[in-house]
Amino acid sequence: MLEVILMSIERVSLAIIVGGGIIMAACVRPLLLQQLSRKDRTEIVKSTEAISINAWNRYNKVAFVATTVMMVLDFIRIGMRIQYSYWHLGLVAIILLLLLWKFIVDKSLKKRLLEKGDAAVNSSEQNKEHRLVELLSKIILVLAIILTVLPFQI
Repeated sequence: MLEVILMSIERVSLAIIVGGGIIMAACVRPLLLQQLSRKDRTEIVKSTEAISINAWNRYNKVAFVATTVMMVLDFIRIGMRIQYSYWHLGLVAIILLLLLWKFIVDKSLKKRLLEKGDAAVNSSEQNKEHRLVELLSKIILVLAIILTVLPFQI
């Protein structure tokens, strides 16, 4: 019975990570990119950049909590000698580390936007870090899908 409860909590956590990532990438990001590509209205672009960073940061916090819950569940399984897998724990740990890396990059993006203002928007530094965040997001999404699709014991 406990195993079913732990698995249910884990599935909800994975649904938050995968579902939120897909919604952010497919729904929120395209809307914000349209505004960010406008060069004629710098104040709107700067505000949109801030909204984009804050929206992703909120999702990252929720995904971090969901991943932390999954890590705790794995430790409970190990401690109680319930069915567990080290590859599962490893993938969850990698997702956790990637989310921490995203927090660091997001903080840098936000700091640069506050310090440089309009000059930061579409700058090479800002674009480079946005591409890094996009790559990290894709890796996290793929790993979360792997955790969702593959059976617990391999």
